[in-house]
Amino acid sequence: MIYKRLNKIQLTAAIITATLLSLLYFSLNFNYLSRFIDEKGDCLTYDYYVRLGIPQYLFNPHHIGFDWAGEQLCKIMRDTGYTGTTMVALQLRNLIFGSLCLGVMFFLFYKISKRYLLSLGVVLMYTFCAAHWMYSQINDTPIIHSNMTFLLFLAALYFPQAKHKKFYAGLLGFWHALTIFFHQSDAIMALPVVFILMFYTLFPIEENKRPHFTFANIRYIAIYAAVFCLIVVIAYYYVGIVLIGLDFDKENAKAFNNIKGSTYFFNWLILYAKIDYWGKGFEAENTQALFGQMVEGISTYFYQPQKFQGKEVGFQFNDFFGATSIMPNFIGVLFILVLGGSILLFVPMLRRYRHALPAVILYMIIYTILTCWWEADYREFWVAPMFSFWFLTLMFFNFVMEKAGVITPFVQTSCYAFIFLLAGLLFYFNFTGFILPHSGKRYQTYTITQDSYEYDSVSTYYK
Repeated sequence: MIYKRLNKIQLTAAIITATLLSLLYFSLNFNYLSRFIDEKGDCLTYDYYVRLGIPQYLFNPHHIGFDWAGEQLCKIMRDTGYTGTTMVALQLRNLIFGSLCLGVMFFLFYKISKRYLLSLGVVLMYTFCAAHWMYSQINDTPIIHSNMTFLLFLAALYFPQAKHKKFYAGLLGFWHALTIFFHQSDAIMALPVVFILMFYTLFPIEENKRPHFTFANIRYIAIYAAVFCLIVVIAYYYVGIVLIGLDFDKENAKAFNNIKGSTYFFNWLILYAKIDYWGKGFEAENTQALFGQMVEGISTYFYQPQKFQGKEVGFQFNDFFGATSIMPNFIGVLFILVLGGSILLFVPMLRRYRHALPAVILYMIIYTILTCWWEADYREFWVAPMFSFWFLTLMFFNFVMEKAGVITPFVQTSCYAFIFLLAGLLFYFNFTGFILPHSGKRYQTYTITQDSYEYDSVSTYYK
């Protein structure tokens, strides 16, 4: 089984740890809430749209629920006496959700591995990566939709164990519809979900059952798709036609916000495609150039800044523990171990994890392709695909520890030492290099919700 049963002691420990993890992370970030504005100014744009409150701006078709959710939280805070800026309320929306998801992520990882330290270590590595830390604090889109999508994936993995599969398929469709409201691109998560619903019988969770394929599983896909489509269609129709006042007359469509024909409902629905900005990743000169963009995007996902003491941070295996190379060297080793090891151990890992392994590989492939097509050199777009890597990391280390045999103590000690050392490096580097410099002394007294303050300008700090 993918998800294991926990006894009372394990369950209590998991719940307490998950709760503390969420509370401590929220407290730390609330104490050092960032004044950073992303390089492209999206933070300011979303803040402006919420303050305007006009449906045409508030409901960006690419993520119709993002700004709206921030506006609702801001209203609640003001009704309870909040006098600070809108931006802080929008930052807290991200921080609350990101903090809660950390606890849930640990709990589910522990349910899968039943290894407390491994689950905690993998979650901490993810927690202290620059991209997760940054987008948990600033008013930008990646943290909410990426977490929601990953939780959808983890929920889908439980489907073969669900007793009431029709009802559960409907729940998956409902949750997936919610993720779309925070980012349209997450529609592609339908591929791993459909794969699990369609082919889970090829990977029976009971040892005594033989693998078999049946078209009867299409009924689960139909339920999932029906719930998903119904909610999404109703929501977009209500927002686009009722709230914004768009129409279905393409001939009489007018320009809005300098985008031609955007008052036509279907033009508005795919607005980002109409502005001819995104989707240029595969226009790189050659494969080497695209790979270079990927390395840049992934490195900025893991650590910021890209310089240390005025020197470029980068791979240098002949100086493994050097100040400017230890971080990328450890990350490189992690990728080699997890990806290379998973390839070498694919067959036995498939027997152990069954449908979860091909599903997470599919997850990784489709999101990596999307990111490379969209904007491979920008850390924001690596937040979603990297969740698949963290799950594969959990599976790989858990499998190695299970199969270590007589050398289990040595293997466990080595794995834990590597994982927690990397987590510590990520914390130190990103806290001292990014979090602390972008917070002010007066924001470290838990009074930020009562203050108005100036934000850092678009930073050249990264290069």
